[in-house]
Amino acid sequence: MLRATPSPSRVTTVGAVLLLAIALLAAACGSSGASTTETKADPVDAASGISTNIPADEGTPKDGGSLAWGLEAETDSLNPATGRWAISGHMVGSSIFDSLATLDADGNAVPYLAESFEHSDDFLTWTIHLREGVKFHDGTPVDGSAVARNLNIYQEALITGAAMKQVGTIVATGPLTVTISTLQPWGDLPNVFVAQAGYIAAPAMLDDPFGGDHPIGSGPFTFHEWVKDDHVTVVKNANYWQAGLPHLDQIRWVPIPDSDDRLAALENGSINAMDTVTPQTITSVRANPDLSYVEYSNGEELHIPLNTMAPPFDNLKARQALAYATDQAVYINTLGDGVYTPANGMFAPGQLGYTEDSGYPSYDLEKAKQLVQEYETETGKPLEFSLLAVSEVQYAQADQLLQQMWEQAGMKVTLDSKAQADQIISVILGQYQAADFRLFGQPDPDSDFYWWSSGTVAPVGGVSLNMTRFSSPQADAALAQGRANTDSDTRNEAYQNFEREWNANVPSIWLARTDWMIASDRSVHGYTAATNGSIASVIPKTWIANLWIG
Repeated sequence: MLRATPSPSRVTTVGAVLLLAIALLAAACGSSGASTTETKADPVDAASGISTNIPADEGTPKDGGSLAWGLEAETDSLNPATGRWAISGHMVGSSIFDSLATLDADGNAVPYLAESFEHSDDFLTWTIHLREGVKFHDGTPVDGSAVARNLNIYQEALITGAAMKQVGTIVATGPLTVTISTLQPWGDLPNVFVAQAGYIAAPAMLDDPFGGDHPIGSGPFTFHEWVKDDHVTVVKNANYWQAGLPHLDQIRWVPIPDSDDRLAALENGSINAMDTVTPQTITSVRANPDLSYVEYSNGEELHIPLNTMAPPFDNLKARQALAYATDQAVYINTLGDGVYTPANGMFAPGQLGYTEDSGYPSYDLEKAKQLVQEYETETGKPLEFSLLAVSEVQYAQADQLLQQMWEQAGMKVTLDSKAQADQIISVILGQYQAADFRLFGQPDPDSDFYWWSSGTVAPVGGVSLNMTRFSSPQADAALAQGRANTDSDTRNEAYQNFEREWNANVPSIWLARTDWMIASDRSVHGYTAATNGSIASVIPKTWIANLWIG
Protein backbone atom coordinates (compact mmCIF):
# COMPACT_ATOMS: atom_id res chain seq x y z
CA MET A 1 0.00 0.00 0.00
CA LEU A 2 1.19 3.55 -0.72
CA ARG A 3 0.51 6.11 1.96
CA ALA A 4 0.08 9.89 1.98
CA THR A 5 1.10 11.66 5.18
CA PRO A 6 1.77 15.25 6.22
CA SER A 7 5.29 16.61 5.81
CA PRO A 8 6.75 19.87 7.12
CA SER A 9 6.64 21.52 3.71
CA ARG A 10 3.54 20.07 2.08
CA VAL A 11 0.76 17.55 2.59
CA THR A 12 0.32 15.32 -0.44
CA THR A 13 -2.05 12.57 -1.47
CA VAL A 14 -0.10 9.89 -3.33
CA GLY A 15 -1.60 9.40 -6.77
CA ALA A 16 -3.04 12.90 -7.05
CA VAL A 17 -0.48 14.26 -9.51
CA LEU A 18 -2.07 17.37 -10.95
CA LEU A 19 -0.49 20.24 -12.83
CA LEU A 20 -3.28 22.68 -12.07
CA ALA A 21 -1.46 25.99 -11.59
CA ILE A 22 -4.66 27.86 -10.81
CA ALA A 23 -4.74 29.55 -7.43
CA LEU A 24 -8.41 29.29 -6.50
CA LEU A 25 -9.97 31.67 -4.03
CA ALA A 26 -12.72 31.78 -1.49
CA ALA A 27 -13.03 35.11 0.28
CA ALA A 28 -11.96 38.73 0.71
CA CYS A 29 -9.90 40.20 3.51
CA GLY A 30 -9.32 43.67 4.88
CA SER A 31 -7.92 45.78 7.67
CA SER A 32 -9.51 47.39 10.68
CA GLY A 33 -11.76 50.31 9.94
CA ALA A 34 -9.40 52.47 12.01
CA SER A 35 -6.31 51.34 10.13
CA THR A 36 -4.46 53.60 7.76
CA THR A 37 -3.09 50.61 5.81
CA GLU A 38 -3.30 51.53 2.16
CA THR A 39 -5.07 49.05 -0.09
CA LYS A 40 -5.57 48.90 -3.81
CA ALA A 41 -7.35 46.71 -6.28
CA ASP A 42 -4.86 44.37 -7.90
CA PRO A 43 -5.26 43.54 -11.60
CA VAL A 44 -6.59 40.11 -12.52
CA ASP A 45 -3.79 37.57 -12.65
CA ALA A 46 -4.15 35.86 -16.03
CA ALA A 47 -3.03 32.45 -14.79
CA SER A 48 -5.11 32.29 -11.62
CA GLY A 49 -8.04 34.53 -12.52
CA ILE A 50 -7.72 36.26 -9.15
CA SER A 51 -7.96 39.95 -8.34
CA THR A 52 -8.07 41.43 -4.84
CA ASN A 53 -8.45 44.60 -2.85
CA ILE A 54 -6.81 43.68 0.44
CA PRO A 55 -3.98 44.97 2.65
CA ALA A 56 -0.52 43.71 1.88
CA ASP A 57 -0.14 42.65 5.53
CA GLU A 58 -3.14 41.71 7.62
CA GLY A 59 -1.18 41.51 10.84
CA THR A 60 -1.55 38.94 13.63
CA PRO A 61 -4.95 37.21 13.94
CA LYS A 62 -7.03 38.25 16.94
CA ASP A 63 -9.40 36.01 18.87
CA GLY A 64 -12.97 36.95 19.71
CA GLY A 65 -15.75 38.85 18.04
CA SER A 66 -18.82 38.02 16.00
CA LEU A 67 -19.21 37.96 12.22
CA ALA A 68 -22.46 38.34 10.22
CA TRP A 69 -22.27 36.83 6.72
CA GLY A 70 -24.82 37.40 3.96
CA LEU A 71 -25.61 34.25 1.95
CA GLU A 72 -27.30 34.02 -1.44
CA ALA A 73 -29.90 31.43 -0.34
CA GLU A 74 -31.49 29.54 2.53
CA THR A 75 -30.74 25.83 2.95
CA ASP A 76 -33.37 23.16 3.48
CA SER A 77 -31.38 20.96 5.89
CA LEU A 78 -28.02 21.01 7.67
CA ASN A 79 -27.67 17.25 7.31
CA PRO A 80 -24.93 16.67 4.69
CA ALA A 81 -26.59 13.44 3.56
CA THR A 82 -29.97 14.97 2.80
CA GLY A 83 -29.47 18.71 2.41
CA ARG A 84 -29.84 20.20 -1.06
CA TRP A 85 -26.66 22.19 -0.60
CA ALA A 86 -25.67 24.85 -3.06
CA ILE A 87 -22.79 27.18 -2.10
CA SER A 88 -24.72 28.61 0.86
CA GLY A 89 -25.29 25.16 2.36
CA HIS A 90 -21.61 24.36 2.10
CA MET A 91 -20.62 27.65 3.69
CA VAL A 92 -22.74 26.94 6.76
CA GLY A 93 -21.93 23.24 6.74
CA SER A 94 -18.18 23.77 6.67
CA SER A 95 -18.39 25.83 9.86
CA ILE A 96 -20.03 22.89 11.71
CA PHE A 97 -18.52 19.83 10.04
CA ASP A 98 -14.97 18.89 9.12
CA SER A 99 -14.34 17.23 5.77
CA LEU A 100 -12.06 14.21 5.51
CA ALA A 101 -9.99 16.02 2.86
CA THR A 102 -9.34 19.57 1.71
CA LEU A 103 -7.21 21.22 -1.00
CA ASP A 104 -3.56 22.15 -0.92
CA ALA A 105 -2.04 25.20 -2.61
CA ASP A 106 -2.05 23.45 -6.01
CA GLY A 107 -5.65 22.27 -5.85
CA ASN A 108 -4.78 18.69 -4.83
CA ALA A 109 -7.00 16.80 -2.40
CA VAL A 110 -5.08 16.22 0.84
CA PRO A 111 -5.89 14.85 4.32
CA TYR A 112 -7.79 17.12 6.70
CA LEU A 113 -10.00 15.44 9.29
CA ALA A 114 -8.30 12.29 8.03
CA GLU A 115 -4.65 11.99 9.01
CA SER A 116 -3.69 10.24 5.77
CA PHE A 117 -4.95 8.20 2.82
CA GLU A 118 -3.25 5.15 1.37
CA HIS A 119 -4.06 3.13 -1.73
CA SER A 120 -3.20 -0.14 -3.42
CA ASP A 121 -1.04 -0.15 -6.52
CA ASP A 122 -4.10 -0.71 -8.72
CA PHE A 123 -6.11 2.12 -7.07
CA LEU A 124 -8.94 -0.31 -6.23
CA THR A 125 -8.46 -0.18 -2.44
CA TRP A 126 -8.12 2.92 -0.29
CA THR A 127 -7.61 3.15 3.47
CA ILE A 128 -8.46 6.25 5.50
CA HIS A 129 -6.36 6.75 8.63
CA LEU A 130 -7.99 9.05 11.20
CA ARG A 131 -6.47 11.40 13.75
CA GLU A 132 -6.34 10.21 17.33
CA GLY A 133 -8.28 12.12 19.97
CA VAL A 134 -10.64 14.11 17.71
CA LYS A 135 -14.16 14.42 19.13
CA PHE A 136 -17.57 15.51 17.93
CA HIS A 137 -19.27 18.46 19.61
CA ASP A 138 -21.15 16.07 21.90
CA GLY A 139 -17.88 14.54 23.16
CA THR A 140 -18.09 11.24 21.25
CA PRO A 141 -15.01 10.12 19.29
CA VAL A 142 -14.46 10.62 15.57
CA ASP A 143 -13.46 7.00 14.99
CA GLY A 144 -13.52 4.39 12.25
CA SER A 145 -17.01 3.24 13.12
CA ALA A 146 -18.48 6.76 12.92
CA VAL A 147 -16.72 7.58 9.65
CA ALA A 148 -17.69 4.28 8.01
CA ARG A 149 -21.29 4.82 9.07
CA ASN A 150 -21.34 8.30 7.56
CA LEU A 151 -19.82 7.12 4.28
CA ASN A 152 -22.23 4.20 4.01
CA ILE A 153 -25.12 6.63 4.49
CA TYR A 154 -23.70 8.91 1.80
CA GLN A 155 -23.41 5.93 -0.52
CA GLU A 156 -27.18 5.39 -0.32
CA ALA A 157 -28.32 9.00 0.08
CA LEU A 158 -30.40 10.85 -2.50
CA ILE A 159 -28.00 13.76 -2.94
CA THR A 160 -24.56 12.21 -2.39
CA GLY A 161 -25.13 8.68 -3.70
CA ALA A 162 -24.14 9.58 -7.25
CA ALA A 163 -20.69 10.77 -6.11
CA MET A 164 -20.17 7.37 -4.47
CA LYS A 165 -21.51 5.36 -7.41
CA GLN A 166 -18.21 3.62 -8.17
CA VAL A 167 -17.53 2.76 -4.52
CA GLY A 168 -18.06 -0.88 -3.57
CA THR A 169 -17.69 -1.54 0.15
CA ILE A 170 -16.85 0.77 3.06
CA VAL A 171 -15.77 -0.96 6.26
CA ALA A 172 -14.24 0.15 9.56
CA THR A 173 -11.11 -2.01 9.76
CA GLY A 174 -9.80 -0.63 13.03
CA PRO A 175 -10.50 1.98 15.72
CA LEU A 176 -9.04 4.68 13.46
CA THR A 177 -9.13 3.13 10.00
CA VAL A 178 -11.73 2.77 7.26
CA THR A 179 -11.09 0.70 4.12
CA ILE A 180 -12.87 1.39 0.85
CA SER A 181 -13.01 -0.83 -2.24
CA THR A 182 -13.88 0.73 -5.59
CA LEU A 183 -15.50 -0.76 -8.68
CA GLN A 184 -12.95 0.79 -11.01
CA PRO A 185 -9.43 2.19 -10.55
CA TRP A 186 -9.78 5.59 -8.88
CA GLY A 187 -6.58 7.61 -8.89
CA ASP A 188 -7.84 10.47 -6.75
CA LEU A 189 -10.62 9.13 -4.55
CA PRO A 190 -9.90 11.70 -1.79
CA ASN A 191 -11.38 14.36 -4.09
CA VAL A 192 -14.80 12.91 -3.24
CA PHE A 193 -14.20 13.71 0.43
CA VAL A 194 -13.47 17.43 0.12
CA ALA A 195 -17.15 18.39 0.09
CA GLN A 196 -20.59 17.06 0.93
CA ALA A 197 -19.68 13.37 0.84
CA GLY A 198 -16.71 14.04 3.12
CA TYR A 199 -18.38 15.88 6.00
CA ILE A 200 -18.59 13.65 9.08
CA ALA A 201 -21.57 13.92 11.45
CA ALA A 202 -21.85 12.56 14.99
CA PRO A 203 -23.68 9.22 15.40
CA ALA A 204 -26.23 10.96 17.66
CA MET A 205 -27.15 13.27 14.81
CA LEU A 206 -27.47 10.34 12.42
CA ASP A 207 -29.82 8.63 14.90
CA ASP A 208 -32.03 11.71 15.09
CA PRO A 209 -34.67 11.98 12.31
CA PHE A 210 -34.57 15.76 12.84
CA GLY A 211 -30.77 15.95 13.04
CA GLY A 212 -30.64 18.27 10.04
CA ASP A 213 -32.26 20.98 12.16
CA HIS A 214 -29.66 20.82 14.95
CA PRO A 215 -26.46 19.35 13.50
CA ILE A 216 -23.52 17.87 15.41
CA GLY A 217 -20.11 17.79 13.76
CA SER A 218 -16.46 18.07 14.74
CA GLY A 219 -15.87 21.42 13.04
CA PRO A 220 -14.57 24.75 14.35
CA PHE A 221 -18.02 25.96 15.39
CA THR A 222 -20.92 24.29 17.16
CA PHE A 223 -24.54 24.77 16.18
CA HIS A 224 -26.51 27.21 18.36
CA GLU A 225 -29.69 28.34 16.61
CA TRP A 226 -31.54 28.21 13.29
CA VAL A 227 -34.42 30.58 12.58
CA LYS A 228 -35.51 29.55 9.08
CA ASP A 229 -35.20 32.25 6.42
CA ASP A 230 -33.54 34.58 8.95
CA HIS A 231 -30.26 33.21 10.31
CA VAL A 232 -28.15 30.29 11.51
CA THR A 233 -25.89 31.01 14.47
CA VAL A 234 -22.80 28.96 15.26
CA VAL A 235 -20.46 29.50 18.23
CA LYS A 236 -16.81 28.73 18.86
CA ASN A 237 -15.84 25.11 19.48
CA ALA A 238 -13.50 25.57 22.44
CA ASN A 239 -12.25 21.97 22.07
CA TYR A 240 -11.43 22.09 18.38
CA TRP A 241 -8.70 19.64 17.36
CA GLN A 242 -6.68 22.34 15.56
CA ALA A 243 -4.85 24.35 18.21
CA GLY A 244 -5.49 28.09 18.10
CA LEU A 245 -8.58 27.85 15.90
CA PRO A 246 -11.17 29.16 15.40
CA HIS A 247 -10.56 32.85 16.06
CA LEU A 248 -14.16 34.10 16.07
CA ASP A 249 -16.54 33.58 18.98
CA GLN A 250 -19.57 33.46 16.71
CA ILE A 251 -20.78 33.53 13.10
CA ARG A 252 -24.29 34.52 12.11
CA TRP A 253 -25.17 33.19 8.64
CA VAL A 254 -27.90 35.37 7.09
CA PRO A 255 -29.72 34.37 3.87
CA ILE A 256 -30.34 37.43 1.69
CA PRO A 257 -31.35 36.07 -1.75
CA ASP A 258 -31.23 39.38 -3.64
CA SER A 259 -27.65 40.42 -4.40
CA ASP A 260 -28.45 44.13 -4.29
CA ASP A 261 -30.01 43.69 -0.86
CA ARG A 262 -26.92 41.82 0.35
CA LEU A 263 -24.69 44.64 -0.80
CA ALA A 264 -26.93 47.23 0.87
CA ALA A 265 -26.75 45.23 4.11
CA LEU A 266 -22.95 45.18 3.87
CA GLU A 267 -22.74 48.88 3.20
CA ASN A 268 -25.08 49.81 6.07
CA GLY A 269 -23.31 47.51 8.54
CA SER A 270 -26.07 44.91 8.98
CA ILE A 271 -23.59 42.25 7.87
CA ASN A 272 -19.79 42.17 7.74
CA ALA A 273 -19.24 40.01 4.64
CA MET A 274 -21.08 38.50 1.68
CA ASP A 275 -20.68 36.47 -1.49
CA THR A 276 -22.05 37.27 -4.94
CA VAL A 277 -21.92 36.29 -8.60
CA THR A 278 -24.10 39.17 -9.84
CA PRO A 279 -22.07 41.34 -12.26
CA GLN A 280 -23.65 44.65 -11.26
CA THR A 281 -22.98 43.96 -7.59
CA ILE A 282 -19.41 42.97 -8.37
CA THR A 283 -18.74 46.22 -10.21
CA SER A 284 -20.30 48.19 -7.34
CA VAL A 285 -17.99 46.47 -4.85
CA ARG A 286 -14.97 47.16 -7.05
CA ALA A 287 -15.83 50.86 -7.01
CA ASN A 288 -16.33 51.12 -3.23
CA PRO A 289 -13.05 52.08 -1.48
CA ASP A 290 -14.48 51.07 1.91
CA LEU A 291 -14.80 47.40 0.99
CA SER A 292 -12.28 44.59 0.70
CA TYR A 293 -12.78 41.78 -1.79
CA VAL A 294 -11.34 38.79 -3.53
CA GLU A 295 -12.62 37.99 -7.01
CA TYR A 296 -12.15 34.89 -9.16
CA SER A 297 -12.84 34.96 -12.92
CA ASN A 298 -12.31 31.28 -13.83
CA GLY A 299 -15.19 29.96 -11.79
CA GLU A 300 -18.47 28.30 -12.56
CA GLU A 301 -20.11 28.11 -15.96
CA LEU A 302 -23.52 29.66 -16.62
CA HIS A 303 -25.27 27.14 -18.82
CA ILE A 304 -28.57 25.56 -19.77
CA PRO A 305 -28.72 21.81 -19.10
CA LEU A 306 -31.19 20.05 -21.43
CA ASN A 307 -33.16 16.97 -20.43
CA THR A 308 -32.15 14.53 -23.17
CA MET A 309 -34.65 11.93 -21.94
CA ALA A 310 -37.73 14.07 -22.53
CA PRO A 311 -39.16 15.90 -25.55
CA PRO A 312 -38.14 18.04 -27.25
CA PHE A 313 -34.50 17.66 -26.23
CA ASP A 314 -34.39 13.91 -26.68
CA ASN A 315 -33.91 15.03 -30.30
CA LEU A 316 -30.40 16.14 -31.33
CA LYS A 317 -31.71 18.67 -33.85
CA ALA A 318 -33.71 20.42 -31.13
CA ARG A 319 -30.57 20.70 -28.98
CA GLN A 320 -28.48 21.92 -31.91
CA ALA A 321 -31.13 24.49 -32.81
CA LEU A 322 -31.02 25.92 -29.30
CA ALA A 323 -27.22 26.16 -29.38
CA TYR A 324 -27.14 27.92 -32.75
CA ALA A 325 -29.92 30.32 -31.63
CA THR A 326 -28.04 31.40 -28.48
CA ASP A 327 -26.05 34.57 -29.11
CA GLN A 328 -23.41 34.30 -26.40
CA ALA A 329 -21.88 37.68 -27.24
CA VAL A 330 -25.22 39.49 -26.81
CA TYR A 331 -25.84 37.58 -23.56
CA ILE A 332 -22.45 38.63 -22.16
CA ASN A 333 -22.64 42.24 -23.38
CA THR A 334 -26.20 42.70 -22.10
CA LEU A 335 -25.87 41.03 -18.72
CA GLY A 336 -22.18 40.76 -17.92
CA ASP A 337 -21.39 44.37 -16.98
CA GLY A 338 -17.78 43.73 -17.96
CA VAL A 339 -17.58 40.67 -15.70
CA TYR A 340 -18.69 37.64 -17.74
CA THR A 341 -16.30 35.88 -20.12
CA PRO A 342 -17.16 33.36 -22.88
CA ALA A 343 -17.46 29.65 -22.10
CA ASN A 344 -17.19 26.89 -24.68
CA GLY A 345 -17.42 23.99 -22.26
CA MET A 346 -17.12 23.00 -18.62
CA PHE A 347 -13.39 23.68 -18.26
CA ALA A 348 -11.76 27.09 -17.85
CA PRO A 349 -8.41 28.15 -19.35
CA GLY A 350 -5.60 26.62 -17.32
CA GLN A 351 -7.68 23.69 -16.10
CA LEU A 352 -7.29 20.07 -17.14
CA GLY A 353 -9.49 19.40 -20.15
CA TYR A 354 -9.67 22.95 -21.48
CA THR A 355 -9.23 23.44 -25.20
CA GLU A 356 -10.24 26.28 -27.51
CA ASP A 357 -11.23 23.64 -30.06
CA SER A 358 -14.05 22.16 -27.99
CA GLY A 359 -16.45 21.59 -30.86
CA TYR A 360 -19.25 23.72 -29.42
CA PRO A 361 -21.54 25.30 -32.09
CA SER A 362 -21.13 29.02 -32.78
CA TYR A 363 -24.11 31.36 -33.01
CA ASP A 364 -25.88 31.08 -36.37
CA LEU A 365 -29.50 32.23 -36.38
CA GLU A 366 -30.22 31.01 -39.93
CA LYS A 367 -28.85 27.57 -39.08
CA ALA A 368 -31.03 27.56 -35.96
CA LYS A 369 -34.14 28.42 -38.00
CA GLN A 370 -33.31 25.64 -40.46
CA LEU A 371 -32.98 23.07 -37.66
CA VAL A 372 -36.25 24.21 -36.08
CA GLN A 373 -38.00 23.61 -39.41
CA GLU A 374 -36.36 20.20 -39.80
CA TYR A 375 -37.39 19.22 -36.27
CA GLU A 376 -41.00 20.25 -36.85
CA THR A 377 -41.14 18.48 -40.21
CA GLU A 378 -39.72 15.25 -38.79
CA THR A 379 -41.78 15.18 -35.59
CA GLY A 380 -44.94 16.92 -36.71
CA LYS A 381 -44.76 19.05 -33.56
CA PRO A 382 -43.70 22.63 -32.86
CA LEU A 383 -40.41 23.09 -31.06
CA GLU A 384 -41.69 24.33 -27.70
CA PHE A 385 -40.43 23.94 -24.14
CA SER A 386 -40.25 25.48 -20.67
CA LEU A 387 -37.14 27.08 -19.14
CA LEU A 388 -36.90 26.41 -15.40
CA ALA A 389 -35.04 29.11 -13.47
CA VAL A 390 -34.55 30.32 -9.90
CA SER A 391 -37.18 32.69 -8.54
CA GLU A 392 -34.82 35.58 -7.84
CA VAL A 393 -34.81 39.01 -9.48
CA GLN A 394 -31.28 38.61 -10.85
CA TYR A 395 -32.37 35.69 -13.08
CA ALA A 396 -35.41 37.32 -14.67
CA GLN A 397 -33.62 39.55 -17.19
CA ALA A 398 -31.36 36.72 -18.33
CA ASP A 399 -34.27 34.35 -18.84
CA GLN A 400 -36.26 36.92 -20.79
CA LEU A 401 -33.27 37.61 -23.02
CA LEU A 402 -32.82 33.91 -23.75
CA GLN A 403 -36.54 33.56 -24.45
CA GLN A 404 -36.32 36.35 -27.04
CA MET A 405 -33.28 34.78 -28.74
CA TRP A 406 -34.86 31.37 -29.02
CA GLU A 407 -38.23 32.66 -30.19
CA GLN A 408 -36.46 34.57 -33.00
CA ALA A 409 -35.46 31.14 -34.33
CA GLY A 410 -39.08 29.96 -34.32
CA MET A 411 -39.29 28.20 -30.95
CA LYS A 412 -42.00 28.74 -28.35
CA VAL A 413 -40.56 29.23 -24.85
CA THR A 414 -42.39 29.38 -21.52
CA LEU A 415 -40.60 30.74 -18.45
CA ASP A 416 -41.01 29.00 -15.09
CA SER A 417 -39.20 29.53 -11.79
CA LYS A 418 -38.82 27.97 -8.34
CA ALA A 419 -36.85 28.54 -5.15
CA GLN A 420 -33.22 27.47 -5.60
CA ALA A 421 -33.46 24.27 -3.54
CA ASP A 422 -36.66 23.22 -5.33
CA GLN A 423 -35.18 23.95 -8.74
CA ILE A 424 -32.18 21.73 -7.97
CA ILE A 425 -34.42 18.82 -7.00
CA SER A 426 -36.62 19.24 -10.09
CA VAL A 427 -33.55 19.15 -12.31
CA ILE A 428 -31.88 16.09 -10.77
CA LEU A 429 -35.23 14.25 -10.90
CA GLY A 430 -35.52 15.07 -14.59
CA GLN A 431 -38.75 17.01 -14.08
CA TYR A 432 -37.77 19.79 -16.46
CA GLN A 433 -36.97 20.40 -20.12
CA ALA A 434 -34.33 23.17 -19.93
CA ALA A 435 -32.98 24.93 -16.84
CA ASP A 436 -30.99 28.05 -16.03
CA PHE A 437 -28.04 26.74 -14.04
CA ARG A 438 -24.60 27.60 -12.62
CA LEU A 439 -22.17 24.76 -11.99
CA PHE A 440 -18.71 23.18 -12.38
CA GLY A 441 -15.49 25.15 -11.79
CA GLN A 442 -13.85 22.48 -9.61
CA PRO A 443 -10.04 22.37 -9.68
CA ASP A 444 -9.99 18.75 -10.85
CA PRO A 445 -12.48 17.43 -13.45
CA ASP A 446 -12.86 14.19 -11.48
CA SER A 447 -14.57 16.21 -8.75
CA ASP A 448 -17.43 16.83 -11.20
CA PHE A 449 -17.38 13.28 -12.65
CA TYR A 450 -20.88 12.39 -11.49
CA TRP A 451 -22.45 15.37 -13.29
CA TRP A 452 -21.45 13.78 -16.61
CA SER A 453 -21.16 10.01 -16.14
CA SER A 454 -23.83 7.65 -17.50
CA GLY A 455 -23.34 5.70 -14.28
CA THR A 456 -25.49 8.28 -12.49
CA VAL A 457 -28.22 8.45 -15.13
CA ALA A 458 -31.68 7.39 -13.98
CA PRO A 459 -35.09 7.47 -15.70
CA VAL A 460 -37.11 10.64 -15.31
CA GLY A 461 -38.36 10.70 -11.72
CA GLY A 462 -35.20 9.05 -10.40
CA VAL A 463 -32.17 10.85 -9.02
CA SER A 464 -29.56 11.70 -11.64
CA LEU A 465 -26.75 14.15 -10.89
CA ASN A 466 -26.01 13.87 -14.59
CA MET A 467 -28.80 16.40 -15.00
CA THR A 468 -28.91 16.17 -18.78
CA ARG A 469 -29.16 12.37 -18.62
CA PHE A 470 -26.90 12.29 -21.68
CA SER A 471 -24.62 9.30 -22.04
CA SER A 472 -22.36 7.78 -24.67
CA PRO A 473 -19.70 5.03 -24.62
CA GLN A 474 -17.10 7.53 -25.86
CA ALA A 475 -17.83 10.00 -23.05
CA ASP A 476 -17.74 7.26 -20.43
CA ALA A 477 -14.45 5.87 -21.75
CA ALA A 478 -12.82 9.30 -21.59
CA LEU A 479 -14.07 9.90 -18.05
CA ALA A 480 -12.83 6.48 -16.93
CA GLN A 481 -9.40 7.19 -18.41
CA GLY A 482 -9.23 10.52 -16.60
CA ARG A 483 -10.24 8.91 -13.31
CA ALA A 484 -7.91 5.92 -13.49
CA ASN A 485 -4.72 7.83 -14.35
CA THR A 486 -2.46 10.15 -12.43
CA ASP A 487 -0.38 11.37 -15.39
CA SER A 488 -1.51 14.94 -16.08
CA ASP A 489 -0.94 14.83 -19.85
CA THR A 490 -2.97 11.64 -20.19
CA ARG A 491 -5.74 13.05 -18.04
CA ASN A 492 -5.77 16.35 -19.94
CA GLU A 493 -6.20 14.56 -23.27
CA ALA A 494 -8.91 12.32 -21.82
CA TYR A 495 -10.98 15.26 -20.57
CA GLN A 496 -10.52 17.14 -23.84
CA ASN A 497 -11.88 14.10 -25.69
CA PHE A 498 -14.76 13.93 -23.24
CA GLU A 499 -15.64 17.60 -23.73
CA ARG A 500 -15.61 17.28 -27.53
CA GLU A 501 -17.97 14.29 -27.35
CA TRP A 502 -20.25 16.20 -24.99
CA ASN A 503 -20.34 19.30 -27.19
CA ALA A 504 -20.93 17.27 -30.35
CA ASN A 505 -24.18 16.05 -28.78
CA VAL A 506 -25.11 19.42 -27.19
CA PRO A 507 -26.74 18.38 -23.91
CA SER A 508 -25.65 21.76 -22.48
CA ILE A 509 -25.98 25.29 -23.84
CA TRP A 510 -22.94 27.28 -22.71
CA LEU A 511 -23.58 30.94 -21.88
CA ALA A 512 -20.66 32.46 -19.97
CA ARG A 513 -18.16 32.00 -17.20
CA THR A 514 -19.03 34.03 -14.14
CA ASP A 515 -16.84 35.73 -11.58
CA TRP A 516 -17.27 34.85 -7.93
CA MET A 517 -16.61 37.51 -5.33
CA ILE A 518 -16.58 37.69 -1.58
CA ALA A 519 -16.63 41.21 -0.16
CA SER A 520 -16.35 42.52 3.38
CA ASP A 521 -15.91 45.62 5.44
CA ARG A 522 -12.36 46.45 6.53
CA SER A 523 -12.70 44.72 9.88
CA VAL A 524 -12.77 41.19 8.42
CA HIS A 525 -9.55 39.21 7.91
CA GLY A 526 -8.33 35.71 7.23
CA TYR A 527 -9.69 35.00 3.78
CA THR A 528 -6.23 34.33 2.41
CA ALA A 529 -6.44 30.91 4.04
CA ALA A 530 -8.89 30.06 1.26
CA THR A 531 -6.88 31.10 -1.78
CA ASN A 532 -6.20 27.51 -2.80
CA GLY A 533 -9.90 26.90 -3.44
CA SER A 534 -11.98 29.01 -5.80
CA ILE A 535 -14.92 31.05 -4.56
CA ALA A 536 -16.95 29.07 -7.04
CA SER A 537 -15.91 25.97 -5.16
CA VAL A 538 -15.45 27.19 -1.60
CA ILE A 539 -16.70 23.76 -0.63
CA PRO A 540 -13.37 21.93 -1.15
CA LYS A 541 -11.40 24.27 1.07
CA THR A 542 -11.93 24.39 4.80
CA TRP A 543 -11.12 27.97 5.83
CA ILE A 544 -13.91 29.35 8.02
CA ALA A 545 -11.87 28.78 11.20
CA ASN A 546 -9.24 31.24 9.96
CA LEU A 547 -11.56 34.26 9.84
CA TRP A 548 -10.99 37.01 12.39
CA ILE A 549 -12.13 40.51 13.27
CA GLY A 550 -9.66 43.28 13.95
